[in-house]
Formats: sequence, structure tokens, C-alpha cells
Amino acid sequence: MIKNKTLGLTLMFVALFSLSNLVQALPAGHNQLRLQTGTPKRTGETAFSYMVTWRKGEANLRRANGLTFINGVGTQNPTSATEVARKITNSLNAGVAIESPHDRGAAAKYNKDRSEVLVTNKEGFDLSQITVRDYTNQPLHFDLPGGDSFQDKSIAVAIDFVYSAAVEYVDGFSSGVDKKAAGGHVTVKLGNDSPIEIQTAGKTTQQIEKELAQVLGAGARFSATPLYPNFVELRSKNYKTFDGGEMQLLASNYNSITIDVNDSGLGVLTKFNFPDVNKPTEIAENINYIIALIIAGIGLAFFVVTRNAKSA
Repeated sequence: MIKNKTLGLTLMFVALFSLSNLVQALPAGHNQLRLQTGTPKRTGETAFSYMVTWRKGEANLRRANGLTFINGVGTQNPTSATEVARKITNSLNAGVAIESPHDRGAAAKYNKDRSEVLVTNKEGFDLSQITVRDYTNQPLHFDLPGGDSFQDKSIAVAIDFVYSAAVEYVDGFSSGVDKKAAGGHVTVKLGNDSPIEIQTAGKTTQQIEKELAQVLGAGARFSATPLYPNFVELRSKNYKTFDGGEMQLLASNYNSITIDVNDSGLGVLTKFNFPDVNKPTEIAENINYIIALIIAGIGLAFFVVTRNAKSA
């Protein structure tokens, strides 16, 4: 009987240990974001960057940024929408390899015949945040493969309009540069709803964001606090401090977001905050019940084995 109990305890610890690993080790493709690129409308060469943050279990966050430059209107070889997707994919994968060669928890993929970039987690890793910075004025369409809404996946979204001049000129040499909207409009479309167009002439980025939040109504808000801590790197002019406001969608029932900036004085940062690694799966949400069932099952096995031993 002692051997039977020892075997049962061993099975229980093995089951609990395996369950813990199951909760932590997310399958590849659990976190995904698809971006459909468009044709840049800005003149000359402008910047585009895609930053992804990931982690494994409770390990420290790892971050990689793919920065690329896009040829716009008036250049000798304007970059097409499909070429934009290829350049983003290559620069992001290179960034991941450089920043974290041994823990490459995120990967970007593209199809050469489609203007799409799919960013996904690798097995055992969890995506934490994604920040897409666009200064090319191309239409950007974001969605989740499979048709899930952002709320279904507990993903919060923020849209932060910024001044292009804040990036295009080096600090210390740009005191005379006007940081303002040039005039035009921005268009935001959620799911299959009608597009929302906000005029930008004479408005600050905060005014544009507040107006957008007001028009969107329930579920949208203007916030003076960023969705997640802002990342700044002094050696790169592509990173800038938080400008004091952004429009946030903390619970969106929509399965896609389209953003189209038609103002040469503006760029846009689109942010996606994924749920914590311990909370994204149904297993994690019901962990206490599962553990209780395992213990109850093992207890029942003890009872049966003991009774059989006494009968023998």
C-alpha cells in the first residue's frame, strides 16, 4: 500500500508540474497581429518602425525594433505597398536576431504577393506590446487572424498622433522647426463601421485625439497617461518621449482598425497591449478548478487502491 501511495504522490506532483508548464509555455501563434500596408503619400524618404516586446514566463521583457526608410512620392523608385511589407518584415526579424539571438520570441512573416505583415509569438513566448510608428502617411489596416475581436483577446489599443517634425529633425538643431499639423485630415475606421474623418488644420495632436475619442463614444477615451511605459533611446531620433496624450480603446469589440493620415505634418503611433503571460488562456483562468479536479481524481485513486489492497 505504501508503494501505491508513493506512486500516487509522484503522479500528482508530475501532473501539477506539467500543468504549470502548460500555462507558461504558450503555443506558437497564440499572440498575433496582422498589418496590411498601403502606398505612402508623403514626399521624399520617411521612416517606419515596428517594435515588439516579448517574454518567456516571468523572465524579463525583451524588445526589438525594426526601423526602415520608405521612398515616397517624388522619389526615383517609390516604395510599393508590397515592398513596404517586405522591408518591415526583414528589418523586424533582423532587430529580433540582433537584440536577442538566443531568445527570439517573436517573428514577422510576409507573402511576397500580398501587402501584409504577420507578427506572431514563437512557442513558449508571449507577446507583450507592439508599437507601430508610421511617418509615411500610408493607410494602415490592423486585424487579428481568425476573426477574433481585440476584446476577445484582451488586447488594448492606443492611437497617438504625433508631429512628423519631432522625428525628422535632430534634437538641438530643430529649434526653428514648426511642430504642427500641415492641414488635411485623419481617418479611422473600426471594423465594418463607417470611417470617421477628423479635420486637422490648426489643431494640436491632443485636440485631434480628444475629438476622435468623443466621436467614437463608449469604449474610447483620451488619456494623458500612455497605455504602457514609453520607450526612449537617445541614440535614435525615431524614439521620442510621450507627447502628453493618446486615444485609447481598452475594450474593443471590433476585429480590425484602419488608420489613414492625410496630413504631411503628422505621423501616427499605434500601440497594442497584450494580456499578461499568466492570464491569456482559458487554462490559466480556470487553474484553481483544474488543480482541484486533479487532486480529487488522485484522492479517488488512493481510495480505490487502498480498498482493493484491504480486500486482497
